[in-house]
Amino acid sequence: MESNDELESNVEIKQDGHKLRLVNKHIEDLVNKHLTNEESNSKSLNTVNVINKHDEFIHFESDEVNGKDVAIENLEHCEIFLKGIPSTLQIKNLHGCIIIVGPCSRSVNIDECHQCEFALACQQLNIHTSDECDFYVHITAQPIIEGCHHCRFAPYNVEYKSKQKDIVQSGLTWAIDYWNNVLDFNHKIPGVHSPNWETIEEEERKGWSLDLHPAPMI
Repeated sequence: MESNDELESNVEIKQDGHKLRLVNKHIEDLVNKHLTNEESNSKSLNTVNVINKHDEFIHFESDEVNGKDVAIENLEHCEIFLKGIPSTLQIKNLHGCIIIVGPCSRSVNIDECHQCEFALACQQLNIHTSDECDFYVHITAQPIIEGCHHCRFAPYNVEYKSKQKDIVQSGLTWAIDYWNNVLDFNHKIPGVHSPNWETIEEEERKGWSLDLHPAPMI
């Protein structure tokens, strides 16, 4: 039990609007610490991290990613398959990887990726400082590239049993697709196609199924 002197040292006066109130600093610190831990736990429960992997195949089912923010970073020669509806994707520093994802309800950001293949459906796609990558996308706004070279684009070509249900639940408008309307922030010459991206010819295009492990090309 705290002595009177300890209680007095732990009490301070704070102004709450036009009122003054006594606050036990020790109790307030404990409450703030608890709230911080709760916030941290909540954030970790809503985030899926795939970080620092080499030569691995990783598959996530819908209940593992639905509504969550997914971070994929520092991978080499990995294949990552996400069935379901992630909220956002943050992808950074990948080399020689394949990333296949169900419809993402919000945005996808890709940075510093090289010689990778992506199959993504989302509202917004921002790609920075990446080269020699192929993107199979369905997107309801113009894809944006910046600081990129030798990027290629094709329509989203991923199949699995719950795909149509996931599309509806994701809120994506499937009738709108800007897969081949790429905005290059480093190319500003009107009427001239950017040299930094091109479409993948039909005979070269790939497709994937998320119902099989590992997901084969179709």
